[in-house]
Amino acid sequence: MSAAVSVEKDLSATILLDDYLHLSFLDLDVEPSFHAALLGGLLYALQNVPHSVPATVLCPAAYLGSVFVTNRSAYENNPLDPNFPIIKSIIAHLQERSATTRFKVGKFNGLHITNSSDYLSVSLDTQPDLMFTSPGILLNTGSQRLFTKMIVTLKRHSSRKSTISNLDRTRHCVNDEFDFYPSDKTIWKSLRSTDISRLTRNFLWKCMHETFHVGTFWDNVPDLRHLAYCPTCAVPETMEHIALECDAPGQKRIWSLCERIWNLRFRQWPKLHWGLILGCALPRFRSTRGTRRLRGKERFFTILVSISIHLLWKLRNERVLEGKSVTNIEVENRWLSAINSALRRDQILTNKARFGSLSKSKQMVLETWSGVLQNEDALPDDWTRSKGGLVGIWPTTRRIGVG
Repeated sequence: MSAAVSVEKDLSATILLDDYLHLSFLDLDVEPSFHAALLGGLLYALQNVPHSVPATVLCPAAYLGSVFVTNRSAYENNPLDPNFPIIKSIIAHLQERSATTRFKVGKFNGLHITNSSDYLSVSLDTQPDLMFTSPGILLNTGSQRLFTKMIVTLKRHSSRKSTISNLDRTRHCVNDEFDFYPSDKTIWKSLRSTDISRLTRNFLWKCMHETFHVGTFWDNVPDLRHLAYCPTCAVPETMEHIALECDAPGQKRIWSLCERIWNLRFRQWPKLHWGLILGCALPRFRSTRGTRRLRGKERFFTILVSISIHLLWKLRNERVLEGKSVTNIEVENRWLSAINSALRRDQILTNKARFGSLSKSKQMVLETWSGVLQNEDALPDDWTRSKGGLVGIWPTTRRIGVG
């Protein structure tokens, strides 16, 4: 993104911000984005236009008009905005100008640069002149929420090695499977997905940080080092081992059930890795032509994996801490019960009159579960209000007695 500046004969300047122009900003401490590019281009232009020359800013997006005209106070007093340093500097330049500055939105024919060698590297001074802007924000524009976030951002939190490792594993596993490379922010946001129950969200967050007392946690606890090993497999116990490698009843059975119900509707069950389980809310399934995302398929994958991994953890705790043993029949019935509970929860949450903005889209729920229900041919097209809708795998019951 760049800025083209032209000074007319009548001593007026036209600043053209066109997405075909490219500037490479040096030492700009903001996250790269379209809006940051627009702001950087405008700041570069203002620094090269005389203050006494009237200027007209031609921009392909309405963002600049919102920032500096209609909602200026909100942007000027929000230090949590990722582009806040550039915004403050631009406002200082605008107030320092003695001539008028106009913003105009539309499509304009600018200079077209197609060769990457034509990129222009420039340095921007984002330090605002305190003669023309306030050093902070106005207290009457803030709120308790804003001030709390500001205080939190000032605290430096040390990064855990295990967290960094799990974030990288999640990122690369998701990229290998779905050709999508999520940022740390995207990964953390996915752990708050409302497609996952609250308790399971908390569980996945702890998995990302490795806060559970398993494996190497017990190495520094006298007389309890034996707890670092899986009692079934006699190998060091990790969350990845519990999820994908343990030979105890439940692990293989649960994932085979996931694949079985997946194949009722879709073709191939993705190969699971620990990073993909942590990023279960980050799938990117696309149509055959690749033109659109299959949101229902993505949501169904998220629900299946999140429920399954949380159930595996519960079974492990019952086996190790309480000494309970479970059979494959019990595992299957508990898994089916959890999946059917998720289905019923989705049905209930489609009631917009009851839940308002927190309700689920009826169309999204239909796209998520259609094709995996029992006796679906006998159900109405809109089965979200129907009772007894269960997934299409019958639970196994234990026979009692002889014969």
